[in-house]
Amino acid sequence: MQVLRSMRVAACVLSLLLLSGGCATAPPAAPAPPVDVSLDGAVKRMVADLAQQLAPQSATPRTLVIDPLLDGRTGQQTLASQRAQQQLERVLPGALANVSLLPFDAAGARQSLWVLTGTLTTVDGASGQYRLTAALADRRSGLVIARAIVGVLEPKLDLSPTRFYADSPSLVRDRSVEGYLRTSEAAVGQPADALYLDQIPTAGLLTEAQAAYQDGRWEDALRLFTAAVERKDGEQLRTFNGLYLANNQLGRSAAAEAAFGKIAMLGLATNNLAVKLLFRPGSTDFWADVRVAGVYPMWLRQVARAAVASGACLNVVGHTSRSGALTLNEKLSLARATAVRERLERESAALGKRLRASGVGFSENLVGTGADDASDALDRRVEFKVVPCSV
Repeated sequence: MQVLRSMRVAACVLSLLLLSGGCATAPPAAPAPPVDVSLDGAVKRMVADLAQQLAPQSATPRTLVIDPLLDGRTGQQTLASQRAQQQLERVLPGALANVSLLPFDAAGARQSLWVLTGTLTTVDGASGQYRLTAALADRRSGLVIARAIVGVLEPKLDLSPTRFYADSPSLVRDRSVEGYLRTSEAAVGQPADALYLDQIPTAGLLTEAQAAYQDGRWEDALRLFTAAVERKDGEQLRTFNGLYLANNQLGRSAAAEAAFGKIAMLGLATNNLAVKLLFRPGSTDFWADVRVAGVYPMWLRQVARAAVASGACLNVVGHTSRSGALTLNEKLSLARATAVRERLERESAALGKRLRASGVGFSENLVGTGADDASDALDRRVEFKVVPCSV
């Protein structure tokens, strides 16, 4: 199936986000220090800072892995955060004495004593200001032992999600990703997120699986995602998204639908389901290309089944990106939320009295650039928020 390739080039992505809170609104970014450096220069300053903090421990050999850097607001890997990570991989080995950098895969995650996490967060996208952070945690003590924050000044950083995140049918900012982000923000001497540290071996396996998918090695990706889901901590949104993607690429539609059903059930159980739907610009109609929208009936069917099984009442909240008039976007966000609600009602009449719709325009943007491309796709979404049935 060519659905996923088409999705990456289409515009006007709408996300369905099922949650009771948490991921709906990004945490405010801390102010960035004054900067006059590019992203690559900021990484060099960051590494120098980390090296200075770790100097007292330089006599003892250590092993280190870098868990891929994420966007601090969305929890996705972007082309910009990937670029920062690649620069880290080039600079770190020569800067940290007696530290061996291992690949972040299943084997490297098992062996490493230290793990580095980091985020790249927009401060002012219009002027090209960003905040780059890195935290280094000791897995034995569970503490953050070094942390650096550097400002970045580089207009037009590419914040588009990487292939896995762009293709994923649902957003993947779940409890595991939140643990990563918390660890990246922890101060020196403070504990890293305990769940995140416990899941590092599985995270390494998932990163290896994502790399296989990025490279178009569908069979390898399926094998690795299958191995991940069999682990006790492997039932994560990244895992089920990966199973869906790999099976879809291999033309295994029944297995792909089963994986999507898991996404829906897990997302609803944790109030963190996100399903991306593509709409025509300025319209409540889905994208006309069947290669893109042909899977939407299945997606909505699985979402409806999960909602019926949960017995929850939901408020459907529509969002738009920051482009166009305020009043127009408020009307469009409500219209799309209403359209999605009606489609779910057609999937299951039992949902009729348990669904409501509202729109907030672009008042709750996560990215906020108004670029209307893949980089701010999360701003064009419809959230399904669990609410008391008596409201």
